[in-house]
Amino acid sequence: MYVISRIKQSFHRMVCADPTLHGAVLNLYLNGEAYPQRVLDYFPYYAANTEELSNKVQQHMQDEDKHVALYNKALIKIRQPIVELPIENCFNHIIRQYMANSFTIDIQKDNRDQQTLKLAHFLAHAHFLEKRVTHSLEYHLDACLVTNSEPYIAKAVQTVLDDELRHVEYTRQAVFELLPKQLAKDILQSHQYSEKIANLDFSSAQVQRMLKDYRNHFSTTEHALYRMYSTFMVIGKNYV
Repeated sequence: MYVISRIKQSFHRMVCADPTLHGAVLNLYLNGEAYPQRVLDYFPYYAANTEELSNKVQQHMQDEDKHVALYNKALIKIRQPIVELPIENCFNHIIRQYMANSFTIDIQKDNRDQQTLKLAHFLAHAHFLEKRVTHSLEYHLDACLVTNSEPYIAKAVQTVLDDELRHVEYTRQAVFELLPKQLAKDILQSHQYSEKIANLDFSSAQVQRMLKDYRNHFSTTEHALYRMYSTFMVIGKNYV
């Protein structure tokens, strides 16, 4: 794990030192935050059983829109294009390919219990998604500070990270408030598995994409190291 951590650290630091690569990674973060704007079933606050939870889900939704604005400004600051990537390049989308249960609510057909269950599935999905994002942002924030990149980006990443940590906490707690304890545990375990295998899939694909699209931005040694890392993640899917 220490070796993997060092590779991630070196990757983010290399990225932050190169405006083109930094722009590519910021666009990945941006497209993840913008994903809810491209689908119709995210943040079903109307299915909450309390006003407090409904407000938290709505605040979560507003935070994502704020993050989009922050990343947009960050890209402008380093003079890199703002790109809407194919939805297949959104981590959220990849996770959903491995989910056993849908959280899409049909207002006309789903009764109250069904809506509550689907909200719990959404929150469990969001919990592990946001938890993974916080880990990535911690590496990225470190890289921004170490490489002395555009100061605004470090401030923006810190703001997003603080919000995501709050999201991680409330989403897990809400699953247990909505459902019986054992069912809540089972649902969380299911979504943890989905996210874990999706992360290996997504990360491997994105590293390979960057190595291909930005080949001239990697030294021979870096190219070999990150290709090996990508291969390691592909193999790791067999052991999840």
